[in-house]
Amino acid sequence: MLNFRLTNIIFGALLVVLIALHINSGMPWYAYVLLVFVYSLVVFYGCIYLSAGFFIKAYCSVKTDKKEIAISFDDGPAQQHTPAILSILKENNIPAAFFCIGNRISGNEAILQQLDAEGHLIGNHSNSHHAMFDLFSSSKMLTDMQAMDSAMQQVTGKRPKLFRPPYGVMNPNLKTAVQKGEYLTVGWSVRSFDTVAKDEQQLLAKVTKGIAPGAVFLFHDTCSITLAILPAFIQEVKARGYNIVRLDKMLNLPAYA
Repeated sequence: MLNFRLTNIIFGALLVVLIALHINSGMPWYAYVLLVFVYSLVVFYGCIYLSAGFFIKAYCSVKTDKKEIAISFDDGPAQQHTPAILSILKENNIPAAFFCIGNRISGNEAILQQLDAEGHLIGNHSNSHHAMFDLFSSSKMLTDMQAMDSAMQQVTGKRPKLFRPPYGVMNPNLKTAVQKGEYLTVGWSVRSFDTVAKDEQQLLAKVTKGIAPGAVFLFHDTCSITLAILPAFIQEVKARGYNIVRLDKMLNLPAYA
């Protein structure tokens, strides 16, 4: 599998070849520009496609014959929608994973405690979810992630082991932070794009199309459209003979440190 280290080796070797050709046969300068462009495309792909495992292994699904899926929610806890989502999950006896933002815990401690008490997984989705998070140094990233750990631990007494990168982006600095913090990186195999969806039926059709053994679904408990389609999605999953299991159980990962 192509990864960051192998990519650097390959393109480093290609650079040596280009330099040799340039010296011996007058290779045009734009060959270097093309090499840099292709290299940038490969690295960009590795950054935005977490499932590629380009920088670090990410757990995004599982190969299984069992008719099981896992559902996850990002960006909470949110006063407006998380309690209602919890009610739907409880009514249907469904466990889920919630990747929470640390700075949203203050004022929503009761919701976080409810998540834990009702058997849902709580994961780390950074403390700030800052728009420039991907440009932070590795030490600043780690400090941010550990601030979420601290906020959660004060409320639940548990420290999350599973980390989902803000915006689903990975890079060398974040890889270093993840390794130093001893986290496990978790992604998804079905991204709902519920944060930009406008039509409930289109969103429901999109996510139900992704139902397959071992799939991990990404929703957001900050979206009213997600709340609206969740009961129908759960009904469709059950109608197809699937079980919804907790993410860490399906992926066979430790939930907490």
